[in-house]
Amino acid sequence: MEAPEPIKYEKPTPNIDNENINFIEELLIKKEIDVYKIQFGIKGNKDELVIKVIPENLKHMNYYYQNYTINELQKLSKIFTIYETMKDIISFLKNSKYEIDEKNEDLILKFNVYMPDGKSKIIELTLKKYLMDINQMIKYLFEENKSIKEHMEKEISNLKNKHESEIKMLKDELSNMEENNVNKELNYNKEISNMKEENKKLWDEINQFKRIVNLNLMEKVNSNSQIIQSINSIDFILSYIKENDKSFKFNDIKLLYRGSRDGDRTKTCHELCDNKQNILIIMQSNTEYIFGGYSKIGFKTINDRKKIEYKIDNDNFLFSLNLKKIYPVIKDKDIICHISDEYGLCFRNSLVFRDNFMSKNDNNISSSIKSFFNGLKDDYEMNGGLQSFQCKELEVFQLI
Repeated sequence: MEAPEPIKYEKPTPNIDNENINFIEELLIKKEIDVYKIQFGIKGNKDELVIKVIPENLKHMNYYYQNYTINELQKLSKIFTIYETMKDIISFLKNSKYEIDEKNEDLILKFNVYMPDGKSKIIELTLKKYLMDINQMIKYLFEENKSIKEHMEKEISNLKNKHESEIKMLKDELSNMEENNVNKELNYNKEISNMKEENKKLWDEINQFKRIVNLNLMEKVNSNSQIIQSINSIDFILSYIKENDKSFKFNDIKLLYRGSRDGDRTKTCHELCDNKQNILIIMQSNTEYIFGGYSKIGFKTINDRKKIEYKIDNDNFLFSLNLKKIYPVIKDKDIICHISDEYGLCFRNSLVFRDNFMSKNDNNISSSIKSFFNGLKDDYEMNGGLQSFQCKELEVFQLI
């Protein structure tokens, strides 16, 4: 079946150019269900009236127009003779009563006007109508689509028959590729397994080395500490520091201060421990709880007793040996105190010990401690639930 001849949609002769027309008035006219938009304009610099009519519901398919010179309009009606410009005529047409009459191929705009003598007169402006039959267009498109579909089905069938062997060959190649990929995957998995085994051995050796290093440190701590009883008691603290500060490589630990050896004056503690980094403080309370803290930046003394400087140390933490817990500082909290020597090495007011700390019980843990450190369930859990305490022993170490 041959496709029908395309519908010839003949537009009006191109004696109208929107770019050269100044449309200065526009009317919307409704006739039953149809709405027409009528534009009145002046073409270029010529004294020429252009009327363009667009059916709004079919505007994408057609339009029609007519243009008149002022002489033609004056011949058409004596009414127009009293107007000298097209603008006057356009204003007149806009304010006149009008109607649209469709006859065959014409569109007639009827204006009911009054002559100077007071008698009414109907002026008819006839426009040639260019329309497209929608039903005919739909039929054509349907037939065209059907023809295209049949042609495509035929082409697909021919293509399928023509390349059936090629499709089979491609399937065979794909099957071989899948088989090869399975073999490659098995070999790959085997290599990965071997690499994992080798890595495991390597990590075991590294961990063994770490254990040896930590063991040596622990033995040194034990030999210098009156508080630490178990060789593994601060292993989790040293491991935590290594994991969270990988740039800091330490392999030794030095006892700077011990209360029972050097006296429990905070001034002495500051003299022996100030202006040093990587400071580990371990306290033992009179209720046998062991806890303390770590500061990377260390501590300093300020001579002014009324002045305190708070410093940020994001590597700082507190700990409990009884609970084997670390309490990291909340990031960017200014927690390390530079303070007068009437106080010890203080973590703000979260953990404070005072002068003669081994004979007084006014050392304390603050109720605001959870505002500065993470991981605390209870305010005073490091000291078994007690806020104030007397130090049985206090030791300060430096990691180097």
